[in-house]
Amino acid sequence: MFLPSHFSRRSGLTLIEVMVALGVLVILVGGIFMVVQTSLKTVLMIDNSASREDEITNLTDILRGGFRNLPPNAGLTGQLIEFGGVKEYLIIVRNAPGFLTWMSEPESEKMIVLLSMRQDGKDASWRVCMKRFVPAEKFSEDTFDSKLILQAAAKIPWLELVADFQSVNARFFDAASKAWKDRWVDSEVRPALIELTLVCEQVRDVRSETKVLWVPPVRGGTT
Repeated sequence: MFLPSHFSRRSGLTLIEVMVALGVLVILVGGIFMVVQTSLKTVLMIDNSASREDEITNLTDILRGGFRNLPPNAGLTGQLIEFGGVKEYLIIVRNAPGFLTWMSEPESEKMIVLLSMRQDGKDASWRVCMKRFVPAEKFSEDTFDSKLILQAAAKIPWLELVADFQSVNARFFDAASKAWKDRWVDSEVRPALIELTLVCEQVRDVRSETKVLWVPPVRGGTT
C-alpha cells in the first residue's frame, strides 16, 4: 500500500523559514533595546537637570541669607579681574564674621570672605567657590585691593560651592544711578542688588539661570 506523496514529506521548518524568523527576532530585540536605551538617557538627563537645579537653588539660598544678614560695619566690593585673558568675578566682604559660615563658635571681626566665580584655564569650565580667612596682624591694608587680598590669602584653599558652568556673569545694581555695573568699588556704599547669571550646558540643551540677590542698604557703617 502506497501513501500519497504529500503524506510522505517530513514535517518541520525549512532553512529559509528559520532564517526569516531569526531576522524578525533580531529586529524586534534591536528595537526594544533602542527604546530602553533612549528611555534611560531621557531619565538620566532629567535626573541631571533636577540635580543641577537643586545645586543652583541651594547656592542661591546660601548667598541670599549671607547678604541679607550682613552686619552694619561690613564692607563689600565686586571686581572683574583678568589674568592671562581669563576673567574672574571676585566679591570681597570684610568685617563680616558670620558671612557664609557653617561654624557656631565666635569669629574674628576682621574676617575677610572671598566669593569667586572663577575659570581655571582658558577653556576650562566655570565654578563658584569661596575663601574665609583672618588676615595676619601685619596686614593693615584698609582698601579692597583685590591683588593684595588674594596675596594675603594665597595659602588658603578655595572651597568649591558649585562647578561645571559654561559661563558665569556678575553685575551690581546702583540704586543712585539706577544702572547695572560690572564692578563695585565703593566699600562705603553697598549695591542694592547683585545679579548672578549661571549658564550650564546639558545634553542637547543650554540653560541659563539668573539669580538676583538683595543687599541691605548701609552707608558709612550706619543704617
